Amino acid sequence: MLRSPSRSSSTPGTTGSSPKKHRLGMAGVANLFIRMRRLEGRSKTSSAKHNHIVVDSGEPQTHPTIANNVKEEQQIAVEFTENYVCAGGVNVATLVRATRTELLGRVEGLGANTLADEQWACTISGPKPAHNGTYKVQVRYTAAATKSVARDPHRPVAMDKAKGIPGLMTIVRRNDH
Repeated sequence: MLRSPSRSSSTPGTTGSSPKKHRLGMAGVANLFIRMRRLEGRSKTSSAKHNHIVVDSGEPQTHPTIANNVKEEQQIAVEFTENYVCAGGVNVATLVRATRTELLGRVEGLGANTLADEQWACTISGPKPAHNGTYKVQVRYTAAATKSVARDPHRPVAMDKAKGIPGLMTIVRRNDH
């Protein structure tokens, strides 16, 4: 609460139990408003992440050709996340396809030859001026690695939902974490 000194205040030379009172001028009030705005901005960006775009496949799905040839007891739940740095645009379909291909290659070492109950999510962090307009993209792919007599279709599920950022995409960096 802001208070102005009153005439009934204690004299400046006396030491009392009350704290020292300061006059708040226009500059002080302006600084308070600036600090409040900064704090407000921090809370919004940390909780909402307003500059992120999230695209996902929805509920887990299995390709129809695989669904009839999968044994439930032989499934291993797997999850794979890859991070990309892209410039010029983001082609979500290409990134999801590349991540699925990498995941399938890794589960073949476990004896699996196809994926079931597939689900993916792609988070795109908007371009920052300091980074020359590059996008940070994280693709998370979850599935059940399994063995099937049917051939793997080698394409992700729900590709109709793969909407990205228009432009000619260049993958600047790719790494899996």
